[in-house]
Amino acid sequence: MNTPHGVWLDDLTWQEATSRFAANAVAVIPAASGSDLPAHLPLKTPAVIVRALAQKLVEVLDLVVAPVIEAEGPALTAQIGKLRRLGARRLAVLELRLWAGTPCQVSGDVLMLRVFERSDADEFVTSCMMALDPRSVRMPLLPAGSRSEAFAGERGMAAEIQAVADTLVSKWPDLVCR
Repeated sequence: MNTPHGVWLDDLTWQEATSRFAANAVAVIPAASGSDLPAHLPLKTPAVIVRALAQKLVEVLDLVVAPVIEAEGPALTAQIGKLRRLGARRLAVLELRLWAGTPCQVSGDVLMLRVFERSDADEFVTSCMMALDPRSVRMPLLPAGSRSEAFAGERGMAAEIQAVADTLVSKWPDLVCR
């Protein structure tokens, strides 16, 4: 098992969080939404996937990841405000939006990292859930001819994380773990 480089905000005390942000830590907010899920996927699908992606970021980069939030409504604005009150100056949103809805809107100083903007969203998201939580996929309800498979989900998520990590490091080069 890899030793994490980053940390989840919930695992820190108030003092530890303010200390990390005083040292210029990058805060990442995982935001998920998906209102038009196929019948074979549970409602938790967007949250499960974005949390897994955020966990992979914790394992490879020195950053602070906030709890997963719902991308719609005031939750994102509230989370950004909370992190700013803790002293965060470098913020990014890891947005997973499945199928419908308007992308999150944030101030220009917050880096937006949108994942899974794909034409094969149904197959890909199903593959991700087969990799992360296979028992939650309602296999009898899969569309005929589905090519979803756990391996494709694992590979796709790894590619998404590499792209997100590269974007974060290009914005903030000090995130590179030694």
